[in-house]
Amino acid sequence: MTKASSGKLIFSNPANPDSAFTPEMKSLSEVTAFTAHTTAPKLKSGATAPKVAVYTAPPNVVVSPGNPLIISGSGPVSVQFGTVTIEPGGQIFVYTTADISIETLVKQ
Repeated sequence: MTKASSGKLIFSNPANPDSAFTPEMKSLSEVTAFTAHTTAPKLKSGATAPKVAVYTAPPNVVVSPGNPLIISGSGPVSVQFGTVTIEPGGQIFVYTTADISIETLVKQ
């Protein structure tokens, strides 16, 4: 995962151009959280299984009223955070199938 110098806390599949982060795209079978709970989809001939947007480097993020943490998209997302600090009024929105890991959660 790469981090841009500026951008929003958007972790999405497909990647959002306004995000400060870029995922590595992996197949469902490569992401343990999805292989343990998801059976292989039955696909029509020529169709491909969805990819998982994997954000692996544990970023430390600050969630504020003006910069919510958003996990979204049309496909599954896997993200591992270091420290997530939630300031008063900060919100986290999850709009897609996701595997979320947070080492330390701080509520201010």
